[in-house]
Order: sequence, then structure tokens, then C-alpha cells
Amino acid sequence: MGPQLTFSRATRIIIIESATGDDSRNAVPLKTRWENGFRTSRRPPDAGEWGYAEAFYRADLTEFTPFHRPINLSEVFREREAELKSFFEANKTRGAGKANVFFVKQAGRLQCLNGAYLSDVDEVLLTALFGSSTGLKASESGDFIVSVETGSQISTIRTRLGQSRFSDEIKALYGNRCCFPGCEVSDQRFLVASHIARWCDNVELRGHLGNGLCFCLIHDKAFEVGLFTLDEHLAVFVNPRESRSVSTIVLNLISHHGEMIRSSRIVPLEDALLEHWVRVDIDPLIESSVVAPQI
Repeated sequence: MGPQLTFSRATRIIIIESATGDDSRNAVPLKTRWENGFRTSRRPPDAGEWGYAEAFYRADLTEFTPFHRPINLSEVFREREAELKSFFEANKTRGAGKANVFFVKQAGRLQCLNGAYLSDVDEVLLTALFGSSTGLKASESGDFIVSVETGSQISTIRTRLGQSRFSDEIKALYGNRCCFPGCEVSDQRFLVASHIARWCDNVELRGHLGNGLCFCLIHDKAFEVGLFTLDEHLAVFVNPRESRSVSTIVLNLISHHGEMIRSSRIVPLEDALLEHWVRVDIDPLIESSVVAPQI
């Protein structure tokens, strides 16, 4: 039977594949796994030495980011030995919270685990592996171990990790519930950490918890497209241009006009709110309140 791979939670991972040489491994794409592993009789395209197996274990992967060029981990181990050993020792002290990683330290040497391996990855491990620059060079030859193109992809992954961390912290701040008044959505699958000032528009506010709100999918979209904003008191302010709308979603928003959102211990930033007002063209300080339409 094929190797058994089972997982208990969603994990950002590095896929490690065995190369043809005995001591060479390649780091290939960064991916995110959203589903638990499961047993299946469906065969992989190339089962290789496991071709005799009647069943396999499969873990579906999403958000696939192929590296521009595979990274030889033996070279990374040589260049980043001290940083990776330090990471490994620190990770051991984390107890139940330690990350699953693809390498071990045995007899003072760094070694990959056998076979393909799924490894937790965060900003700390990425920095231990590749440093903070976009390209990693071999100190002796000067050749790129991590190409500039692949380094740019790793930078993108770092951004995604930052967004994911921001999302988790914002949801926790609001008790993992939509903060719109009267909304009781608490299912994680339907919650979003909304940026007040968009991630792409304001670099200084990226990751700032005062620039986030926890909304359900509907209220996140309504906030994003400007159906409502929040006034200076953090009360719902529905776009006056929607006063004649007969949309059931807009009518629900209007029914909560003037009500305060659920609060958190971190107050939304005034600068972020002002940026949202400008972007969606609403100014609660001078515009009239909406009136529920007569239907």
C-alpha cells in the first residue's frame, strides 16, 4: 500500500520532492492545503515504485504557486546552515505548537526527511531558508541558488502570509462574528477580515489591526462596493444614493442605519475610515441620512 498522508488542519506548505541523486532534494511550489487527506483508489498519473498499490492517500491542494525554478535544498542547507539550525532548535521548544518541518538535525547535520513531505511555513521559516533578499547566491560560486524570479514569488508568499495573519487576528478581535449590527454569522467559512483602507491603496496601514473589520461575506461586499460606510461614531451609514433601492440587501442595511457595529478592543482608525469615505464617495459628516423607501 502507498504512503499514508493525513492532516488535521489547513496548512501552508512547501512541497519537497526527492531528486535523482542520493543527497539532493528540490523545493518546488509553495501551496496551501485546505482539505484533510483521504484514502482513494484513484491512481496518480505516475505511481512510480508504488505502482503495485491498490489504494493511495491524497491531499487536495489549492492556491498553487509554481516556482520559476526548483530550489536545490542541499545548496540552501550549506548557505543557510546556522539560520536553519537555529530555527530547528527554537521550533523544538514550542511544544504542541511547533511547526511540522521537512528537515531534521542529526549528528549536527541538517538532513531532509525521506520522500515527499508537507511542511508548515511561516515568515520565520521563509527567512531562515532564503534570507530577506529576493535572490540567494552561493557564497563560493556566486551562482543563484534561488533565482530572482523565484525570489519574487517568495516575496508574494510572504505577502499572503501577512494577509492570512491579519485575517486571523481581526476575526479573533471581533470574537469570530460579523460585527454588523444584528448579524449573527459566526461560521468561519463565511467570515472575512475586511480592510477599511484597501491593502493595495495604503502601504502604511497594511497589517494594522485598526484597519480591519470582521464582516460576513454579504456585509463585506456591501462595505467594499460602498453600499454603506461607518460614521465617526462607528455607526452604520448607508449610502444616500441607495435610498430608493428595493434590493432586499439594501433594505436590510437601511434597517440598521445609525446603529453601532460590535466593538473590539482596537478601535478602527479614523484615517482608514476617511479613506473609505473618499473611495466610495460618501461623507457622513455632511450628507443627509437615508430614508427607507416606500414600497
